[in-house]
Amino acid sequence: MPQLDLYIAMSQVFWFTLGFIVFYLLVVRDILPTLARSIKLRKKKVSTASAASLDDESTAIVGQTATTLEVSLNDSRTLLSKVSSESSQWLESSLLEANEKTLLEVNKTYIKTIGELKGRSFLIEEAIKQK
Repeated sequence: MPQLDLYIAMSQVFWFTLGFIVFYLLVVRDILPTLARSIKLRKKKVSTASAASLDDESTAIVGQTATTLEVSLNDSRTLLSKVSSESSQWLESSLLEANEKTLLEVNKTYIKTIGELKGRSFLIEEAIKQK
């Protein structure tokens, strides 16, 4: 079996060990000191920060959030009213255009047809009455 061959296995063990040592040195030398400094800095910030400064910060954040929400609400209202008025104007102009172009001709044809039918029925009634 090739995986049990000492020649191949020793080569794989050597390269795995070498890669692991390089990775370990990289982590110990570069990554861990950066993480340790970051954690120490955070602990120092939290320990020196007083409750009053945190309250001031939270008040400022709440005020900023309220202002942002108010501005976005006003923008939304303005946009909705603009969309509503523009859509109303578009609907009115579309209806007017449809009435003037399409429906006017249809209505004229309809009234003409109704008049012809009434006239025929009147003529038939008159012809029946005369007999």
